[in-house]
Amino acid sequence: MKISRVFLLACSLALLGTNAYANPPAVVVSIKPIHSLVAGVMQGIGTPSLIVQGGGSPHAFTLRPSNARALQNADVIFWVGPSLETFLDGPIDTLGDKARVVSLTEAHGLQHMAFREGGPFEAHAHNHEDDHGDHAKDKHDDHKDHAHGNHAKDKHDDHKD
Repeated sequence: MKISRVFLLACSLALLGTNAYANPPAVVVSIKPIHSLVAGVMQGIGTPSLIVQGGGSPHAFTLRPSNARALQNADVIFWVGPSLETFLDGPIDTLGDKARVVSLTEAHGLQHMAFREGGPFEAHAHNHEDDHGDHAKDKHDDHKDHAHGNHAKDKHDDHKD
């Protein structure tokens, strides 16, 4: 993964002025991929605080009081931007007002790709009207994991592993 110059510059600027005896900057990041990048840059200096923990989704996330405190005390905040993390848009303006805010969607030179559809981006479609009874002796290995809809309770011994 190519790390943009803007990202590295922002990290460097955030760390400017720190020395071996100073406290590390309070850095807050929104999601795990950004946390991984920032933690790599900060290695040996400090550890960034992560807002969306575990398997949480930024699409439906609600800030906890500890997240609000982290934003309020932050020197630097890294986030994707309001297009992905709408839950942070207001809190960054109010709680993170003293922090340097880096929105990665606004990074100079970032190439925005078109929304992709089809291929591996579509769910497994299984639109056929065949009656499974007509070919019950077939192995069905190519679609053994799909839901069988109304006939899910029928005997399908040929679908067993």
